[in-house]
Amino acid sequence: MAQHKERAAIAFGISWEPDKSNARFGAWMKALDDVTAINQAAFDSAARDGRDTVTGLLPWSAGALPAVGVLTVLGPRPRLAEFR
Repeated sequence: MAQHKERAAIAFGISWEPDKSNARFGAWMKALDDVTAINQAAFDSAARDGRDTVTGLLPWSAGALPAVGVLTVLGPRPRLAEFR
């Protein structure tokens, strides 16, 4: 019984006719490519926005880093002087 279905299975597996395996796989791949393109566009936009945000904050953070260092040293100094 299974022998009689081999030809039908092979025809289904290798045919590009509208209701066969390759046509269905092609439609699925196109849908997957469409979703991937949407996700890639969203990722590119988010990466661009993040890069712009970081670039705008870079001068402030370069100036704030020495201030944080100075305050880190000066802040606990009076408390540490109590232990001398």
